[in-house]
Amino acid sequence: MCGIAGTWNVDDSYNVLHDILLALQHRGQQSTGVVINGFKSVKGEGLVHDVLTDSNFVEGKRGIGHVRYSTYGSINEIQPITAYTFKGTFSVAHNGNIVDADERRKYVMENGGIFSTTLDTELFVHYFSLAPYHDPKSSLQWTLSRIPAAYSLVMLHSSFIAAARDRYGIRPLFYGKFGDGYVIASEDSALSSIGCDDIREVEAGTIVFFSDNTPCPEIVTFSQKDSHFCSFEFVYFARPDSNFSGISVHELRKRLGMKLYQEHKVMGDIVIGVPDSGFSGAMGYSHASGIVLDYGLIRNHYVGRSFIMPKDRQEIVRRKLAPMHSVIQGKEVILIDDSIVRGTTMKVIVDMVREAGAKKVYVGIHSPAVIGPCNYGLDTSRRNELIASQNEEEELRELIGADDLFYLSTAGYKQVFEECGVNGICTGCFDLNYPI
Repeated sequence: MCGIAGTWNVDDSYNVLHDILLALQHRGQQSTGVVINGFKSVKGEGLVHDVLTDSNFVEGKRGIGHVRYSTYGSINEIQPITAYTFKGTFSVAHNGNIVDADERRKYVMENGGIFSTTLDTELFVHYFSLAPYHDPKSSLQWTLSRIPAAYSLVMLHSSFIAAARDRYGIRPLFYGKFGDGYVIASEDSALSSIGCDDIREVEAGTIVFFSDNTPCPEIVTFSQKDSHFCSFEFVYFARPDSNFSGISVHELRKRLGMKLYQEHKVMGDIVIGVPDSGFSGAMGYSHASGIVLDYGLIRNHYVGRSFIMPKDRQEIVRRKLAPMHSVIQGKEVILIDDSIVRGTTMKVIVDMVREAGAKKVYVGIHSPAVIGPCNYGLDTSRRNELIASQNEEEELRELIGADDLFYLSTAGYKQVFEECGVNGICTGCFDLNYPI
């Protein structure tokens, strides 16, 4: 999972990209990169505030940026990447995974192509260069029509900036008016945070061009829309103040929590949400059950998300979460979280809550069990890493050390999305029903 950003006709674009990427930091914490007009780049491993420093400031009114959580290619390679072609110089960054990248890379190399990185992003460079058009906009349309998924993409060309989503709309992308220009971001909350107006979602199968000769964005359809938005964006990755398809992430998570109680009706003394993405679901569970919601786990926000860290997850969990002994002591605790992927995080949390004096620990998950890998941009590409794919629910309960473990059903999960008006979602990691 990654976060991407762009600016067009925006003063001090470097500073604006800094603020946008900072608002998208939860989507990637391994590296940060920006390219400003003139194709001047600032890149480095680490967080936004470590890389995009005042001393690295680059003047310019347009640019693109990226925060990375690696799912394909070397962890040390940093987007955006820049290429020099007969159709002009351009830089590109994307969020997602090209699902058949290995086969496409092999085809390009067999036909004389040379790759300078291991990133699947570089495929956009080769297809753009080889497209049977002289015009760069037509070349980009041809490129994206040949690569089915999964990507949201920003491209900086000498004559335009482009924002695009694949025909399935698996990964999110938005743009909004900012002064006399426009800003692009993976989530609308990042645009709202800097005061953008008229925020719009880039539709699946479309490219939005921003260029000097068109005062308004030019929207071009390159493929027929077949929406399969990643429902895990709603469940886990997105900020709770974000919206997809006009639907609040926070409100949908609450509805999932309410549905979880309707299906299971597990009772206890208190409900505790696992920070941060489990908290909205815990609010829903508390509302539906009447059990008081309390602040039982405190998160240190200066430690990154354990799911997207490459190693030492158990130690990270202990450093980033602290139990409130006065809240937990002697209570039957219902822990609500968004998901269990590998199981290591939840086991540590259950142990911590027990150590804080809980009488019982019940774990409720406001999504179905993750049983399938994701090749669309999540770090769950190997099924044997997924604890729910290898164990039955009772075995899972024992492995995490809970007194009870209960998931939202796949049918109930889909029903909540339908009731909220979110149509066309990908649930492959829950039911192995993949759109591609």
